[in-house]
Amino acid sequence: MCYTVKSIEDVRRLVLATRGLSGLANGPTLVTRACRRMFELVDADVTAIALDDGTGTLVLRSVEGAALPDVRLPTGTGLGWRALARSMPVTTGDCGTEPPDDLVTALAAAGIRGLAAVPLTFGDSVLGVLFAGARGRRIAPRTTLLMTEFGASLAPLLVTALRADRAGRLAVEEERQRIAQQLHDTAGQLLFQISMSAKEIQLCAWTDPDGAAGAARHIESTAAQASSHLREAMHSLLPAVDALPVTLRRDAAAFAARTGIAAEVVTLGSPSHAGAEREAVLVSVLREGLHNVEKHAGAGAVLISLVYQSHQVTLALSDDGKGLPEGFALNPLPGRSPGLGIPGLLQRAAGAGGALRMDRNDDGGTSLRVSLPLVEPA
Repeated sequence: MCYTVKSIEDVRRLVLATRGLSGLANGPTLVTRACRRMFELVDADVTAIALDDGTGTLVLRSVEGAALPDVRLPTGTGLGWRALARSMPVTTGDCGTEPPDDLVTALAAAGIRGLAAVPLTFGDSVLGVLFAGARGRRIAPRTTLLMTEFGASLAPLLVTALRADRAGRLAVEEERQRIAQQLHDTAGQLLFQISMSAKEIQLCAWTDPDGAAGAARHIESTAAQASSHLREAMHSLLPAVDALPVTLRRDAAAFAARTGIAAEVVTLGSPSHAGAEREAVLVSVLREGLHNVEKHAGAGAVLISLVYQSHQVTLALSDDGKGLPEGFALNPLPGRSPGLGIPGLLQRAAGAGGALRMDRNDDGGTSLRVSLPLVEPA
C-alpha cells in the first residue's frame, strides 16, 4: 500500500496498527479492535467509530479513552455528516461552538475540546466516520492524516466483515425457515393424527373397546415420533458444542419426571463438537440405556457422565439396580439374542469408529459405556 504520510515512523505505526485486522471476519469485533488500534496510533485522548446503520443514521459502535452513552446522529447532524458531505476530514477547535448533537454533548461532558471527523467510505458506499478528540487543544493535521490512511486500510476489511455478518444472518434465517417447514411437515402432521385418533377413541370407547385400544396405542406411537422430531429440531438450533450436553440433560430430566428415577448428568472436560453422526450415536445410547433402566433395572437412580478428552468422547450410564442377569453376553453366541436393543447400538458405535461396553457395577448395578473418537480414525 502507498501511504501519503511523510514520516517513516508514521508508516511503521500504520503497518502495526492494521496488522492482524484482516483476519477478523466478525464486524463488531473488527470495529472494536480497530478503534483500539486507532487510539494507539493517533495523538488523541478519545477515539470513536460510528457506522451508518442503513437508515441514514450514524451509530457509535466503539469508543476508546472515554465512556460515552449511546450516540445516534441522524443525516446532516454534526461534524461527522459534514465530513461525509465534503468527502474530507473536518475539525473543530472547540466542541462548545458546534451545533449541539448527541456526540458533541457527550464529548464536551467528558472534557473534550478539539474534535476531528474523518469519512470512512469504500468506493461510493458510505460506511461511517472515524472520530478523534483531544482535551484542551485542537487536533493536529498529522493526526487527521494518520486517521485518513488508517480508514483507507480499514474500509475494505469492514466491507468484507459486514458482508460475512449479513451472510451469517441470512444462513440463520434460512435454517429457521427450514426447521419451521420440517416441523410443519412432520411434527405438525403427527399431532394432527393424534388429534384424529383421540376423536376416534371418544366415538368408539363404549361400542368398540378393541378399536379404542388400538387408537390409544397409535396415539402413544405417534406422540413419541412427534416428540422425537421436536427434540431433533431443538437440537439443531443449539450451538454445535452445546447441543449434545443440553440434549442429554433434557432427556434425563424428562426421564426422571416420567419415571420418578433420579437422573443426573455430569459433563467433564471442555465440550467439543463430535460430528452429527457420532452425537446421534451418543443420544441413541442414552435413550436406549434409560429405557433399559426403566424396564429392567429396578433402579432408584442413574448417573450419566459425558467425558471429553483430547481424542475421544465417552458417555456412561451407571444405575444402582439389580444388575445384569446371569450368563449375559454383550456379544451373544449364534442363535442367542442379548435383547435390550444392543445389537444395533454395537453396530452403530463400531461404524462411528468407537466401542460399546455393558458391565456389572462394583455395587451390583449396571454400566453402559460408549467411547467415540473426536477425530476421524486413521
